[in-house]
Amino acid sequence: MTPDIHFNRWMKRAIALFLIIFAYLVIADVTIPMTSYATLQRPVLSIAPQVTGKVVEVAVHNNQHVQKGDLLFKIDDSDYALAVREAELLLQQAHQSNQTLKANIAEEDAKLASANVTFKENNREYQRLRKLQKQHVISDQQVEQAQTQVQASQANLKAIEARKNAILIALGDDELNNIDVNNAQNSLDNARLNLSRTAIYAPQDGVISNMQLVSGMVTQSNQPLLSLVVTGYDQVTADFREKSITNVQPGTAALIVYDAFPGQLFEAELVSRDYGIAQGQSMANGVLATPNDSDRWVRDAQRIRVYIQQKGEVPNSLVSGSKATVMLESSDSAVFRFIGHLQMRIVSLLHYVY
Repeated sequence: MTPDIHFNRWMKRAIALFLIIFAYLVIADVTIPMTSYATLQRPVLSIAPQVTGKVVEVAVHNNQHVQKGDLLFKIDDSDYALAVREAELLLQQAHQSNQTLKANIAEEDAKLASANVTFKENNREYQRLRKLQKQHVISDQQVEQAQTQVQASQANLKAIEARKNAILIALGDDELNNIDVNNAQNSLDNARLNLSRTAIYAPQDGVISNMQLVSGMVTQSNQPLLSLVVTGYDQVTADFREKSITNVQPGTAALIVYDAFPGQLFEAELVSRDYGIAQGQSMANGVLATPNDSDRWVRDAQRIRVYIQQKGEVPNSLVSGSKATVMLESSDSAVFRFIGHLQMRIVSLLHYVY
């Protein structure tokens, strides 16, 4: 066999191998797509007090596991306890003012009864004098004076009724639920709420992270002081080429290989995928469009984010942000599934050396 024939035979074998690998990559990209752009994510809560004050107690330390409701830290509550006491006194004063209003109403009722008697008496005297006037027994001046007294007593009666109505309005339909009492009660509720906010508790189960808090610090309201990485809501986000997941539906089986656990495969399933990415969002900002200017012959493929839920518990040693490789088993073919498992097994073994 001449060298030329030997070379041509190897070239044909190389071309055939290249075509086989190329075909496999094209088919595998749709049937068992894989990406190394995957990250373990957990919700991270920024813990910030809702009131201002000096931190007097720190009950946790960095990387500590906490349960929902555990005390994290306390703020000096002296000023807030004093505000509660002041609000309680204001509420007590409002109730006392209502008792005074009730006494004033009783007083006005007595005045009203007396004024009513006076009005009736003056009116009877006026009517009697009018009869005598018709008999020319008395002078017109006496009748006019009696009429003036009737009008004065009637005006006094109306004035008393007006004062009573004003007091009734101030007292309200319910003396325990009028405007002054409600305002005082609201102030008290707000003071008690602020007092309760001086003790900050864990809103979820999780792990304290990046803690820089120490006793003696003066904090401002809504100023984050530590982070809480929530546990129990673990998910893996993976960015696939959009061609690879065009026909992928939620519930598709998946395999995960974590960089931190070489040689291990974790079963999972696709939960959902995003319906858009930042490049597809248009903002009405009054700025002209900026077309993509690239001289590349083949542009980078667009990637779409999907969300993967691992079956079983995620290892506690994995931190939020841990890198992973994900493969979707979107094919029902046992052959491709076997190849996919083998491929992921090889990837997991490679993590021993990188």
